[in-house]
Amino acid sequence: MKLSSYVIDFLANKGVTQVFGMSGGAAVHLLDSVSKNPAIDFTCSQHEQSAAISADGYARLTGKLGVAITTSGPGATNLLTGTCCSFYDSVPTLMLTGQVASHRLKGNLDIRQRGFQETDVVSIFETVTKYAVQLKKPEDIRYCLEKAYHMAFEGRPGTVLIDIPDDFQRAEIDPETLVGFTPDPPPKPDLDAPVYKIMERFFAAERPAVILGGGLKTPECGHDIAALCEKLGAPVLSSWAAVDLLPHNHPFKIGSFGVYAPRIGNYVVQNADFLLCLGSRLSQNLTGGILPSFARAAEIAMIDISAGEMDKFDGFGISVKHRVAARMEDALPIIDSYAEKNHPDFEQWHGYIAQWKARFGGENYDPVPNPGTVNAYQFIDALSEFVPEKEAIFADTGGNLTWTCNAFQFKRGQRLHSAWNNTPMGYSLPAAIGAAAAEPDEAFTCLIGDGGLMVCLPELATVVKHQMKLRIFLFNNHGHGIQKQTLETWLGANYVGVHEPSGLAFTNFPAVASSMGLKTITIDDPAKMQAQLQEVYAEAGPVFVNVEINPEQRLYPVLKFGAALEDQLPALDDEVLEEEMVIPKYNG
Repeated sequence: MKLSSYVIDFLANKGVTQVFGMSGGAAVHLLDSVSKNPAIDFTCSQHEQSAAISADGYARLTGKLGVAITTSGPGATNLLTGTCCSFYDSVPTLMLTGQVASHRLKGNLDIRQRGFQETDVVSIFETVTKYAVQLKKPEDIRYCLEKAYHMAFEGRPGTVLIDIPDDFQRAEIDPETLVGFTPDPPPKPDLDAPVYKIMERFFAAERPAVILGGGLKTPECGHDIAALCEKLGAPVLSSWAAVDLLPHNHPFKIGSFGVYAPRIGNYVVQNADFLLCLGSRLSQNLTGGILPSFARAAEIAMIDISAGEMDKFDGFGISVKHRVAARMEDALPIIDSYAEKNHPDFEQWHGYIAQWKARFGGENYDPVPNPGTVNAYQFIDALSEFVPEKEAIFADTGGNLTWTCNAFQFKRGQRLHSAWNNTPMGYSLPAAIGAAAAEPDEAFTCLIGDGGLMVCLPELATVVKHQMKLRIFLFNNHGHGIQKQTLETWLGANYVGVHEPSGLAFTNFPAVASSMGLKTITIDDPAKMQAQLQEVYAEAGPVFVNVEINPEQRLYPVLKFGAALEDQLPALDDEVLEEEMVIPKYNG
């Protein structure tokens, strides 16, 4: 049996239905085998970076292994950005890279390159993969595949890579003689006692809060989070990666908190006396840069698959008193069982929050009147009405992501996907392509900024080629808005390379989309926005929507650089609540 066919058969037997990539001299045998396997389809990307990201989107949507195949050298190195997205967000993906023939590898020779397009891929990728290996002989292929697959899903999921020399891909092997990989049995820690201890402290608190993180989604924990939160009875905060886990009308949903979050979330986290963090690593975007000020009065408990994410605060000002290293699907049933037997009474705590909401809950989302534009927050609010239940939404980085996380009203079952921790421009379109390839009969919503679309603009051709059911919304503010805001804060608005007057080059996006064969709509009038959105969501095939956003619209609220979260908060005191409260405004 040809080795490349063995590789593809292995993936098909694991339930993989799609691979993504680009053809190249050192990958032709792998792609030839894909074309001959009826169980797997190939989606040809326009750039290898997009291939890795499409594999990421496929994995996030399906829970299956996402796979990208590329040639050696530049084909392989172009996978790096998408590989980082999957690695940092715990998404199981496999990068299969072709390599020069084994007899052309430089080995230990003191030269930079021996074979044409030879690159030491393993050394480049080993810090952003769970397992990276170059096949040393054809007979090792079963072992490498089985270990890679196991590592991709084991513990905290992530990316794996196998680099396969060209002559090995076309080698004949006997599958019956291959040696497999046998993983060590996973540890079975006794979670009942430490989780029960956390829950005892949680229900003994006066002002507890629950923090939901992305670890509940990658992988999907398989638990009814909304029902669990009702049993816990406490206010629920979330990282951006988890803003979709509760519907907008859940009685205990507060929303996000941190640097780019509405005030109420920060009021709650900073005045809580106990924080139960589920699958959240408490990134700096949540804690703010001044760590000792975070959760100033709270006892903190973290349950996360990675002990390192809980230990990283030691000596840096945040005290995590309770730490349980566990997968969410193992810990949540224990929490649920404990909550089932308790009847919390946090009425006074909810009363404080209700007063905060009444007084300060409506963020002043300035409409920023400007002819020919719509307000980003108002657009997201309107979009919420039209995105169907259970539809997946893919968002890029920058303003479109911030506006979405702060203003979108999620329905039960909807999922928001983004590259939360690597956050490259140009993520959402190829990721949505990965989802559409996985489920060609389903429709998906894709949100992207003009800067992000420039990075992956050719992938519009991929959408048209396969007539994918994507609604692509371009947030067109004619510049890198979040960078403009950064330069205003740090460098006196000395703009460099952030909009066209400062050197950035854009194109006529609607004209380009139309020339590629996409139905194109421009939304630039608030009075027509509802009718146009109705038209978009009546479309069966791909549609490109150019949403004109005022270039001067900023992201707010945002914590001023150098300020602690506690500096933005009122005291937790009935008298203060009843009297005039002076709260420093966010700098935005």
